[in-house]
Amino acid sequence: MLAGVPGTHKTRIMLNAVVNMGVSTLAFSTDSDQDTISSRLLARATGTPTSVTEEWLRTEPDKCARLLAQYDFIRWDFRPDPTMDDIWLGLYAYHETEGRYPDQTVIDIASDVGHDAGDEWASLRDLMRQAKVIARETGTHLWLVHHCSDSPNTKRPCPRRSDIHGKVAAIPELIVTVGMDNSGGLYAAPVKNRHAKASADAEIRIPMTLNAETSYVGDYVPQTPAYGGWSAGEEDWG
Repeated sequence: MLAGVPGTHKTRIMLNAVVNMGVSTLAFSTDSDQDTISSRLLARATGTPTSVTEEWLRTEPDKCARLLAQYDFIRWDFRPDPTMDDIWLGLYAYHETEGRYPDQTVIDIASDVGHDAGDEWASLRDLMRQAKVIARETGTHLWLVHHCSDSPNTKRPCPRRSDIHGKVAAIPELIVTVGMDNSGGLYAAPVKNRHAKASADAEIRIPMTLNAETSYVGDYVPQTPAYGGWSAGEEDWG
């Protein structure tokens, strides 16, 4: 699970991770439509701002198709309110056409999945139970993108495990929360990890590099101060 308050670039982080992994992926994108995802993938591929790649989609469709072909390992479903039946049927259809289930399945955003379980929190808990069944029966790596509470009590920059909406942290094996500091720096915090170190209170924060214009998210690289020459008073070695 990847979780954060609104506006913390969760979808950009997901896109970059999926692109970097390069494995077969079935992605249910409830929060972003096809044009948004396409423009961000184009920006990520070319280092061009999304303000430009959005225009490419209208004016240069052949160029866009050629650039996006490298991401054919991702199959997208853009319905805004899929049900659990839709997700299961999507997995079955993938198996029917490919002869196997996808290596990875992404649901972005988890709370948009429709249920018959009653209130929102009951629906989220039902999704968690279904997610475990999906992962075990299909062998797919299931990745849920989810919201955290956006309140004065939410820890910043990275929310705590207890800040996750619906208190649904029991089932996922790995939960990472993300957030931004006052200067716009992006951080990720492992708040649950059954196989490695984590901190439920988000005390372990990992800085990330973010370029929102080109939809790039990557490892943090500290800036190296530029050489400014010898300062006054230094010994002359000439």
